[in-house]
Amino acid sequence: MRILKAAKALAESHDSVQGVTISLESVAQQAGLTKPGLMYHFPSKEALMLGLVDHAAEDWARRLREHTGRPSQELSSFERHRAYVTVATTAEVSRADYWIFSDALYHPKLSRAWSEHLGPWFDTTGLDDRAVSLLTAARFCADGAWMSEATGVFPSEDLAAVREHALALIDAAETADDDAENTSDNTEPEVSE
Repeated sequence: MRILKAAKALAESHDSVQGVTISLESVAQQAGLTKPGLMYHFPSKEALMLGLVDHAAEDWARRLREHTGRPSQELSSFERHRAYVTVATTAEVSRADYWIFSDALYHPKLSRAWSEHLGPWFDTTGLDDRAVSLLTAARFCADGAWMSEATGVFPSEDLAAVREHALALIDAAETADDDAENTSDNTEPEVSE
């Protein structure tokens, strides 16, 4: 944990997310370890980065569990998305959070941890297409909000309003899914005996 905190602190110490370089040497120094001591836990830079991304993704999943008080599998898709929107628009985030998340774009191995830890929170299996598109729009609002806050690029002057709009999209998704279910229930052919 100390090593991962040191790596994140190094990323946060840069003035921008562009050009952030994390080396085994710099992380070892930041953590107060020797390079061989760090390499005992993370034998390569790739292993360190995988550990850092896994730690960050697990942290987001932990925040969501703490917010809801339940694991994702016990919640409806709408409850999971509401939790994400709320957490993403209220959590304290930094440039390092953005860098850790966005680095997966350039290194596909790093995206596995995000999918593993957050994928269950975004699952929309079995929902009406309109509901899925509304939930996706709500998630994109929350993604944009936290990334904007983390980078300082065009941050919102009123995150609460953004959150309310995103939550309204989730309410609309739930209504659309209920309407679709009711329509399909009413169109089922009657079975004669």
